[in-house]
Amino acid sequence: MGQRWRRWVPGPEHGLARGAAVYGVPRRPDPEGLRELLGRCESLRDWARLQGLELDTLPDDLTSLDEAIDRVIEEHGRHTRMSAVRTQAGLFLGTVIVSSVPGARWRLWPNGHPVVHLSSGLDLDVVAVANDRIETGQPRLPDVYANAASNHSR
Repeated sequence: MGQRWRRWVPGPEHGLARGAAVYGVPRRPDPEGLRELLGRCESLRDWARLQGLELDTLPDDLTSLDEAIDRVIEEHGRHTRMSAVRTQAGLFLGTVIVSSVPGARWRLWPNGHPVVHLSSGLDLDVVAVANDRIETGQPRLPDVYANAASNHSR
């Protein structure tokens, strides 16, 4: 009886999507279409240009983005308004992983929340990772990428 209540509490895959959701796509969306849709990150790219960066979809861009986030937080405080950066930094991280880690692909949880599915079977909630990065300073985006790249062969 002690854990009975847990049966009706939805997990992150079935509760409300946090930060980003994709609706109106077929049950098994086209991987290339998802990659295109989630990889746009127009607000993040505009924000990065204001920081003097041009983001491609390369792993080295994660280091530049990470450093820009640190600079803005240092100048304006951790609770500065970075709403466009939060979600789209996660989607950009996911796009870099999907583009360069063998076997990685976008996957939608039943609630529409996008995650990166690694060939090891791990689902990486990149939006939550980016939110944590901005809120607490950890984990660093290049470290998340390195961990995903090392997990692909497991």
